Amino acid sequence: MTTNNSVTDSKCELCGKVQWKYRCPRCNRKTCSLACVKQHKVQTNCNGVRDKTAFVEMKAMTDMHLLSDYRMLEDVDRSIDNHSRDPLRRSGVNKVVNNMKKIAEKKGINVKFLPYPMSKRKNNSTRLSNYRAGDFLWHVELIFPQSDIKYTERRVHENTRLRDLLKLYIHPTESDPVKRQMLKSYCKASMADCHIFMQEEGLPANIKRYHQLDQEKSLFENLQGKEFIEYPTFHIVLPDNVDQYPMRTSK
Repeated sequence: MTTNNSVTDSKCELCGKVQWKYRCPRCNRKTCSLACVKQHKVQTNCNGVRDKTAFVEMKAMTDMHLLSDYRMLEDVDRSIDNHSRDPLRRSGVNKVVNNMKKIAEKKGINVKFLPYPMSKRKNNSTRLSNYRAGDFLWHVELIFPQSDIKYTERRVHENTRLRDLLKLYIHPTESDPVKRQMLKSYCKASMADCHIFMQEEGLPANIKRYHQLDQEKSLFENLQGKEFIEYPTFHIVLPDNVDQYPMRTSK
């Protein structure tokens, strides 16, 4: 007695009860339902995503394979085009970064830029408002340690006072209500009593010292004479926690 292979092949490979409806793009497993699809992914640790670079025999090629290959070529072409358009990725990146570094140095600010693949370089939104004026729009990171929250402000003009930057977060009426809710412990204190610190760079890993900044001065004035990597990071500290931030002794 012979077995009818065509009937066997038409059954779901998981439950074996009904005719299969779906074929996994990754492993070609035949299934009949969402439940069987999920079960096969768990049993075989399959992600269900077609391996675009996997070898497919000519006789097994279908229109879906051709379409997938065409889309992959489009994705590659799009990535190349995006790369060529991005001023931070194309070959001119060094020129852009070096220009910003030189202008910062003329202003008395020592900023170090990392190679592009590094995340801090990729996330940095710092720009010049225009090269002729040489005004910076800084990417600024604000850490509120007593609430265990970190925020990012993108492209803050260098003439912005730190006090005005803090207003966006902890001012009793002018701040964002959602942020104010998240920063309750800061809002209970007077904004003027909050201390702003910036960690000193270039020290051994086991030593931490901080510059204390002036709320009434601009971002530019506070950054003069400081060294930092990519963009400034400010620690907003409540009075009771100031002793945890050893300050740099002035020379």
